[in-house]
Amino acid sequence: MPQPERRTARSARRTPFLFSLSLLIFSLSGLSRSVAPEPWSASVFDTAYAQDTPRLGGELSVFAAASLTEPFTEMGKRLEMSYPGLKVVYNFGGSQALRTQLEQGAHADVFASADAVQMAQAKKSEVVQGETPLFVKNRLVVITPKANPGKVAEFRDLAKPGLKLDLANAKVPVGNYSRQAFSKASAEYGADFEKSVLGNIVSEEENVKQVVTKVQLGEADAGIVYVSDVTPKVSKDVLTVAIPDAYNQLAAYPIALTKGVQNRAAADVFIAFVLSAEGQAILKTHNFIPMKE
Repeated sequence: MPQPERRTARSARRTPFLFSLSLLIFSLSGLSRSVAPEPWSASVFDTAYAQDTPRLGGELSVFAAASLTEPFTEMGKRLEMSYPGLKVVYNFGGSQALRTQLEQGAHADVFASADAVQMAQAKKSEVVQGETPLFVKNRLVVITPKANPGKVAEFRDLAKPGLKLDLANAKVPVGNYSRQAFSKASAEYGADFEKSVLGNIVSEEENVKQVVTKVQLGEADAGIVYVSDVTPKVSKDVLTVAIPDAYNQLAAYPIALTKGVQNRAAADVFIAFVLSAEGQAILKTHNFIPMKE
């Protein structure tokens, strides 16, 4: 008979301990939730963040600069794996064209531009809302067909008479960056450099991927794209020629919620992922420059 009494006493002693432990765990979990980063300031996308939105689902529409095709596609697949009910749908294109589509009533939840100019115009026309943080950077590079018919060995060779140059048009971020590089280089290469290069343009494209394709197909002797556009698949068909740092333009990409966002929860998670350490690592593997190295 004494043995049951000892068990009862031990159990009685254990009960206050377990109750206290439960209170501690509850308090810590509450503290964790209270200091969890807001989506805009998220620095780490982890399972804890995912657990905060277990019912995330539906369709998420993302309008993004064409140069983001590869990393954003990878991010979308990872998010869809984390949230089986979520479907990420992309519209990749020139940032100026995407902004125009939004202004004309097209639906998207997130807009990611290849420059601050297009994002500023999107804010002015009130098709985006809230913060527009910069999330990644990029650099320009000259590409030529593998055979290099124009014999382009350095940046200044783009001024060679008769060279067939393909660029994105001046309203496309990469086209604008390219023209800024020509203008800067004229200080060293001579005042006629910019004029000669622009005179060699045989085609102007609506986005950077079209420039890549034209050069791959040999329809131009050279083109200017982002370093990130020279993917392993593309590098089989082209050569690259560096643009000196003194003239190269550092592209900075902002991202924002649209004014007409319909899937706000998914949009917040997507932006948080892009800004997170994991998202930045994905961008880096695709030759982008993370905001924080």
